[in-house]
Amino acid sequence: MRYFDDNFSSTEERNRILKVFPPEFEKGYKLYKQKKLSAEFPGDEDGWYLLTVGSAFKFNMNGEDFPPFISVIPAIIDLDDAQALDRKKLQQQLLKIIIQKMPIDKNGDLVFDVDEAQQLHNNAVNMLSKAIGIDVLTTFADVDVADMSSNYATTASDDL
Repeated sequence: MRYFDDNFSSTEERNRILKVFPPEFEKGYKLYKQKKLSAEFPGDEDGWYLLTVGSAFKFNMNGEDFPPFISVIPAIIDLDDAQALDRKKLQQQLLKIIIQKMPIDKNGDLVFDVDEAQQLHNNAVNMLSKAIGIDVLTTFADVDVADMSSNYATTASDDL
């Protein structure tokens, strides 16, 4: 259990890593921090915690009891977070908003009354109801399309 203190200095990062492990690791770590690993609890004063035999195994390489690939766990978690963010950005780039602006006359008065404007809005919403990634906004003036994607050309490289 001392591994978590030695390799993760912030409490936030340590807790995030502990959540990746089965629940008994978090239990063992809490006992270790409370200095309650003793003969009555499965573990010892050096921070070792006895895992449930039916659900645990270990790799012993060159006499080391240290998990061989434990150092990659934070990078995997960060990659997973980055991929989720990347997915959200890609979804946002596909969004379009139809902006339906209701006209006004030269005196600044509405050409349509509010009920007619609402009906025009509802007609546009109904017409586009099955379209994916398109929303309708009704206001007073011209009709325009706002594209949520960036102006940069897409490249073949993947930052992740």
